[in-house]
Amino acid sequence: MIKKSSKIPPAQRAAAKEQIPLYQREFYSWLYESPRLTRWFDHQYLLNILTFGTSSKMVKSCVDEIPISSDVLQMGSTFGDQIGKSAAKVGLYGHYDLLDVSMVQLRHQRNKYCYLYPFMRFINGDASRPIKKRYDIVICYMLLHEVPSATREQIINNALDCLKPKGKAIFIDYNNSVIWHPLRWLVKIFNRLYQPFAEKLWHNEIRNYARNPSGYYWRKTTFLGRMYQKVIVTKKEGLY
Repeated sequence: MIKKSSKIPPAQRAAAKEQIPLYQREFYSWLYESPRLTRWFDHQYLLNILTFGTSSKMVKSCVDEIPISSDVLQMGSTFGDQIGKSAAKVGLYGHYDLLDVSMVQLRHQRNKYCYLYPFMRFINGDASRPIKKRYDIVICYMLLHEVPSATREQIINNALDCLKPKGKAIFIDYNNSVIWHPLRWLVKIFNRLYQPFAEKLWHNEIRNYARNPSGYYWRKTTFLGRMYQKVIVTKKEGLY
């Protein structure tokens, strides 16, 4: 559990910053390591504008997949109300672990939710490294497009490896839209400028990153002309 004191010794701050992956420091630190910008972007109405009205639909679709009183791991913080609504669905008799490599993001989420949802834990760690605990649900919400392909493979397999039998991983992210989509080229230009790893996710299914895809049941749905995807992966029981 992160200490509630907001004052962190300089050496500890430097160590926390050092463990942030190079790609994140290079491309996303301007946002994720800035408390001011984090507060500014952390509004659901803004996300709805940036996702052409789709964010709230994807949040609801994610929450619908979470059983009450389940043991949940979320890989990576998110802006908006996705974490709050997911934690509310879990309820007091479940557990909700939020894993993020950025202490700035964890402090922000802790301040936002620790009193509302005392069953939440805020863990400073890297989702690309193996996870020892096993969970009923693992959520990976709008994270995969921000990481390089090799890291994406590690995150996906870590999410699958830490599932309990019949456990479920929820991946929600960008997808390769239909070719005639009116916003396709706008999104493509934005990705080329600001999200250099996103386009690789267009051309490779999440299932293709799994070491052992036959050990799971796979279900995919899409939003907004296939611009976004939700992939539900359920671990088979007793086979592996």
